[in-house]
Amino acid sequence: MKIDNIHKIPVQIRFSDIDGIGHVNNVKYNEYFDIGRLHYLEEVFGRTLNWGDRQTLVLVHTEADYRHPTFLYDTVEVHTSVTEIGERSIRMKQRIVDTHGVVRVEGLSILSTFDMETGKSFPIPEEWKEKMANYVM
Repeated sequence: MKIDNIHKIPVQIRFSDIDGIGHVNNVKYNEYFDIGRLHYLEEVFGRTLNWGDRQTLVLVHTEADYRHPTFLYDTVEVHTSVTEIGERSIRMKQRIVDTHGVVRVEGLSILSTFDMETGKSFPIPEEWKEKMANYVM
């Protein structure tokens, strides 16, 4: 199932995010993407995620393309969208975008279902698929 809805959340750049060259260190973008994914999933499912739940989603793959540097006083937000729902995984596209619409970083994430008791993936429940497909911010 292919879908394309976008969740947006501002991210505060902290002094500790800045590297010796004066821009946001590449590692920090993964943390920004984590914030975007977490807030997206919480809004889609309508609750704070409980990582103690038996059935959950886990991150299994990430990619990032760095387009433009980000500096301490830039204002950015994370755009997150689910672009594809498979049988046991979802594909997310994420971007760090500034207030002028300039894409600073583009990312791809794949999350897989995971059952904490069995240690195995499971088919994505139809209820989860519907909530992701029908999400509107």
